[in-house]
Amino acid sequence: MRGWPVFGGVVASLRGLVPAAFPVVVRAASLPPDTLGWCHRTDERFVIRLAGNLTEQQAIDVLLHEWGHALAWNHLLDRLAKSPDTSPEEFEQASHDEAWGCAYARVWRAYLAAGQ
Repeated sequence: MRGWPVFGGVVASLRGLVPAAFPVVVRAASLPPDTLGWCHRTDERFVIRLAGNLTEQQAIDVLLHEWGHALAWNHLLDRLAKSPDTSPEEFEQASHDEAWGCAYARVWRAYLAAGQ
């Protein structure tokens, strides 16, 4: 994520305008080919991982999506994430519910308001 002149400012704006319940850490990562980003919660923070092969604008788009997950995270997702019986499809559906949709819209509004 070095060499991206806008990305760091977007992260800083999101932290200030739409903070999550826990601090958010953003990292580049090697992810499966069909995964552009991923958000998970540890005991003390959210970790957003972005595919390392994204352009800066793609990374911003995926960041906004994943930040929505951090805002909408709830106890059901904690339970599903920890259960070995949860299928990837079940977790995917639960994590893209109406609460996530509202949080994603809120993140986009903050991004647009920040003028980045």
